[in-house]
Amino acid sequence: MLPRTPTMRALSLLAALLLSVPFASRAADPKAPPAAKAEPNQACLDCHEAAKPDEPGVRPAEFGKSVHGGFTCTDCHAGYEAPGPHDLPALEGADAALVKKLTDLQASTAPRAYLACGTCHADVVEQVQASIHGRWLKSASRVAGPTCAKCHGSVHEIQKLETRSKVASRAISTRCQSCHDDPKFAEAAGLKPEVAVTFRDSIHGRLVSVGSDRAPSCADCHGSHAIVAKTDPASPVAGAGKTKTCARCHEGASDNFAALISHRPPWEGGHKVPHIVHVAFSWLAALTLLFFAIHVLIDFGHELRLKFRKKEEGHHDPSLAERYVQRFDIHQRVQHWFMLTGVILLGLTGWPLRGAGSPEAVETSRKFLAVFGGPHGAALVHRIAAVMIIVSGLYHLLYLVILASRKKLPMSMVPIPKDAFDMRDNLLYMMGVRKERPRFGRYSYLEKFDYWAVFWGMIMMVGTGFVLWFPVFFAQFAPHWLLTSTQIVHGEEATLALLFLFVVHFYNAHLKPSIFPMSWTWLTGKISLEQMKHEHQAEYEQLQEGRRDKPSGR
Repeated sequence: MLPRTPTMRALSLLAALLLSVPFASRAADPKAPPAAKAEPNQACLDCHEAAKPDEPGVRPAEFGKSVHGGFTCTDCHAGYEAPGPHDLPALEGADAALVKKLTDLQASTAPRAYLACGTCHADVVEQVQASIHGRWLKSASRVAGPTCAKCHGSVHEIQKLETRSKVASRAISTRCQSCHDDPKFAEAAGLKPEVAVTFRDSIHGRLVSVGSDRAPSCADCHGSHAIVAKTDPASPVAGAGKTKTCARCHEGASDNFAALISHRPPWEGGHKVPHIVHVAFSWLAALTLLFFAIHVLIDFGHELRLKFRKKEEGHHDPSLAERYVQRFDIHQRVQHWFMLTGVILLGLTGWPLRGAGSPEAVETSRKFLAVFGGPHGAALVHRIAAVMIIVSGLYHLLYLVILASRKKLPMSMVPIPKDAFDMRDNLLYMMGVRKERPRFGRYSYLEKFDYWAVFWGMIMMVGTGFVLWFPVFFAQFAPHWLLTSTQIVHGEEATLALLFLFVVHFYNAHLKPSIFPMSWTWLTGKISLEQMKHEHQAEYEQLQEGRRDKPSGR
C-alpha cells in the first residue's frame, strides 16, 4: 500500500465534496417527494375497516371525504387504544346515564362516541335535547328516538356542506320517513303513521322523490335540531309561523294559501265540497272507463269475427276504396294537431309526477322526467303544452264563430236522442243479437262523445290548471274548499282523460283491426267512400243522392 501524501489527501477530500453535491441538492429540492406520512388511524382500521356500505366499520375513502375526515379515531372514541381488547374507564353521572340508555334501547353500536358530539356541537346538542326529538332521552321511552346517525347517516360518511345537493335533501326526507313510516315504531312512539304517506303523495313529497333541488324536505318546513311539536306556538308550521314558512318559497303567501299544505288528503280538509268532488270524480272515472273498456272489448271481438270469416257486410265495391271525399278542412286538422300534441306532452310530463307518490314508481318517474331535464324542465314543457291546448280551444271557438257568421255552422255534432238508441243497437249488433248495424250520420255517438268530452276536459283542466299555476294569486280571494277541489279535479280528470285517450280513442281511430295501423284522416282530412259507407252509412247515402259534393280524386 502506497503511503498517503498531502497531495493525495487533498484530491480525496475534493472528490468526496464533489460526489456529495448531488445528494445535498436533492435533499434541498422542494420538489422532491416527501417521506410517507404514517396514517394515524391505521391501527384502528386494521380491525375496523369496511369494504361495503352495509358492512360494520369504516370505509377509509368515504371517511376521508366526509366532514370528519381530518379527525383521528380517538378524537371521538375517547379512551380507546389500539390494538384491542379495550379497557375503558367507567363513566359517571349524566354521561353514564346517556350511554346506558343508548345501549339499552340499542340506539347505537358505539354509544360512548355520542358523548364526543357535544365537544364540537354543544349548541346543537342543547337544541336536540330541548326539542321534541330529544324527549325520549329524558322519558321512559319504549323505543329509541332520533340520534345523530339516524338523521345524518353514518358519522364516518357525513358529506361536507359544499357537497350537499338534492340527493342529500332526499336522503334526509327518507330518514325522517324511516321512523314516521314504520307502523310498529309509530305505535310505540305515539306517532301518526299517515304523516309519511301523505307527504309522499303531496306535491312537495313527489318533487323531493324525483330529485327536485327546489322542493322543501321535512326539515325545510318543520326545522331541524330545534324542532318542536306542530301545536307549539314556536313551531314554524303553527299559526302565523306557517304562513311565513310558506312565504320563504311562495312570495306573498297568505293564511289561506298556507292552509292548503297539510299532512292529510285534500278531500279530508273539513269541508264537504272537496269530499263530494272526490267521490263524484272517482265514480265518474271508474264508470266511464269501465263502460268504454267493455265497449272496446265487444267491438274488438266483432272485428276479429269479421276478419276470420273473410267477408264484408253488404255489397262490396272495390272502386270505393280508391275514391275519397274531404271530411276535415285544414283548420280542423290544425286544431287537432295542436290538441293532440298538447295533450300527449301534458301526459308525458304530468303522469310521472302523479305516479311519484308511490314508492314503487319513484325510480321510473325520476328516469322519465330526466328526459325533459328533470322535474322542473318537465314543468316548463307541461306549461307550454297547456298553452298549446288553450290555443287549440280558442282557435276552434273562433272557427265556429266564423262559420256561424257565414250561416255554415253544422249541427251534426250536437247530441240527439237517436244517439242513445244507436249506442244500444250497435252494441247488440256487435254481440250478434241484431243483424243490421245502425246507420250513422256524419258523426256517430262515439265521435260525439269524444268531441264534447274535450269541451268538458278543457273547462276542467284549464280552469284548475290556472289555479295550480298561480296558487298564491288565487288564494287571495278564492275560498279554501275551492282551492282544495281544484287539486282533486285536476288529478282525477287528467287520469280519466289520458286513459280514455290511449285506450278508447286510439282504438276507435287507429288500432281497430279494420283500420290498423291508423286512419289517415287526421293527416289528410280525407275519407274513402268505402270507409264512409261502413262507418257513416247515412252520410254515404246522402252523398249518393247528391246532397253533398261529389268525391274528389286521391
